[in-house]
Amino acid sequence: MKAPMTLFFPLLLATSAVAMPRQSAPPVVAPASSAQAAPQKAPDPEETPDPTAELPVSVDRIKDALSRPPAIRLEDSRAVFRVEVIGRKITIEDILGPDYLKGPIPAVAGGMTHQEFLDLVTPKDVQGYAAFSNGEALTVAATSFALQWALQKAMHKFAEAKQEREREAARKEVQDALAELEKARIKAGLPPK
Repeated sequence: MKAPMTLFFPLLLATSAVAMPRQSAPPVVAPASSAQAAPQKAPDPEETPDPTAELPVSVDRIKDALSRPPAIRLEDSRAVFRVEVIGRKITIEDILGPDYLKGPIPAVAGGMTHQEFLDLVTPKDVQGYAAFSNGEALTVAATSFALQWALQKAMHKFAEAKQEREREAARKEVQDALAELEKARIKAGLPPK
């Protein structure tokens, strides 16, 4: 007959416990005779260092804080993490330095500024008014401004004319409707107004 597996495991455990070598206990040293042993004196309380004297925190303050009821009561089972930062709020001067409003400075180490790089890699023919002399550039700028002003005036006049045309068309429509009303009144035999 086969033994069930549930009986096999406890049997295996018991045999392994019996077959396991026993560990010997550490040897006990017999105390020396009282004549041979040096008398041990009790530790002096002034000589023993206080372990709390060297701590960088106040143990009493920690005990007081732990004895008070908690300031935050968590009703939810989710974890809530809070951080309190104690320190001086940094300013933009702390990050960028006190002269951050003075703008770009000349390169001390021999590097070039962004504008110097652009001047270097952009062909002279396409740099701003590079194709013109100063007088020609002034003429181009003046004519551009004059053209822009004239175009804005023309658009304003067109908008006014369009509004006037619409007003005139509405006025004519009202006059035609009134004329039709007068004709209908005369046809109906009513006196004209």
